[in-house]
Amino acid sequence: MKKNILVIGYGDIANRLNLIIDKDKYHLYGISRTNKEFNINNHIKWDWLSTSSPELKKKNFETIIFLPKPSSIDEGGYNDGFIQSSENIFSFTKDIVFNKFITISSTRVYGKNKRDLCLESDDIDPEEFRAKIINQYELNQIKRYENKLFILRFSGLYSSIMQKKSSNVLHRNNAAKIIYFFIQNCPDDNGNKIFNCSEDPIDNISNNKLKEAGFIFDSYN
Repeated sequence: MKKNILVIGYGDIANRLNLIIDKDKYHLYGISRTNKEFNINNHIKWDWLSTSSPELKKKNFETIIFLPKPSSIDEGGYNDGFIQSSENIFSFTKDIVFNKFITISSTRVYGKNKRDLCLESDDIDPEEFRAKIINQYELNQIKRYENKLFILRFSGLYSSIMQKKSSNVLHRNNAAKIIYFFIQNCPDDNGNKIFNCSEDPIDNISNNKLKEAGFIFDSYN
């Protein structure tokens, strides 16, 4: 029997996931805030900043994936994109049966001033508002989903070498591949299911934990 996968925040990364996922094993369902056309049969529009809830054909999912996005680059936009949206989605998921929740986060959570190697086990006390909001978002998700939760901290996304401005980056194809890896696997790290997702060569974001879990990056140099 095929397993149902729900992606909330269906966009470019999820579209790339749809290209590589084994469709003999998985049914992919997508929710986005726009009416943009996607190459997916099971797609609905839902504004998760509203008080309404979407009507889903299915109520049982193997995995739910949330890809947040700030509605604007100011503090209010980050609060909407990470805090308010995740709260509304949590209310929505109370009526759904699922085994795993993959929440996408950002290595921005470490803040811009940290120069030491950033590890998933680090205590985080950021000063910049974006990092503070993302940190609070992660803490909220941990309380909500507990042992069902995996947090993937993506570094700066790029899709071509021309866009690759520095280290601590992640190709969009690798981002989709990482999500697929966690759909298929449940790496156990004594309850700490947070993974930095940043390609080699790294600057100050360690990716050892992800590689030790068995993930292999594709090269786009």
